[in-house]
Amino acid sequence: MSMPESLRGPSRDPAASDLLAAARQFSDLAQAWHCQEPEMSWESRTIAAMALHLHAINFALWHHEDAVRRPGAGDHEIAGRKRLIDDLNDQRNKAIEGIDVALLDRFQPNPLARLHTETPGTIIDRLSVLTLRILHTADPPNPCLAVLDEQYDDLFGGLEQLLTGVEVGDVRFKLYRQFKAAGQRSYCALFETRDA
Repeated sequence: MSMPESLRGPSRDPAASDLLAAARQFSDLAQAWHCQEPEMSWESRTIAAMALHLHAINFALWHHEDAVRRPGAGDHEIAGRKRLIDDLNDQRNKAIEGIDVALLDRFQPNPLARLHTETPGTIIDRLSVLTLRILHTADPPNPCLAVLDEQYDDLFGGLEQLLTGVEVGDVRFKLYRQFKAAGQRSYCALFETRDA
């Protein structure tokens, strides 16, 4: 009996393979970046470079957020880091959208295929953050690590299946714009007079 084409195995398109290979580097890169800060400007527009750039942004976000939570962080430092975190989050959203745009241009998904509402870019983002969570979870035998590892494996497998489904025309995704930049939101004064 022949297996359906959509279930025959991992993606074979070079862009999809490169994206998956980049995600496999997340752990090693994050460990290395603890010794030397990551390069935040990536000239290459390959799909792999875009994923690694997103991971570098998430690495920076993770550590700036940790810094504002530490005891003794002053108000001035927290305010400055909050602005930096906002800027990094804007870069993060643009990076996620950039991955999706590149893949949509590459694959031109079947418009009649079943819609998958989580995009490859958002899955790559989740894999990046999950990798950081795994690296920053206390050493074994912490029972949380087994759960996090299982979640990572499930998510990575889901990305492989999505990319394969898009390639063979069984599944499609579309670009979801975040519109999270401060200039794209209306202002609400509700909390202006409340104490923090």
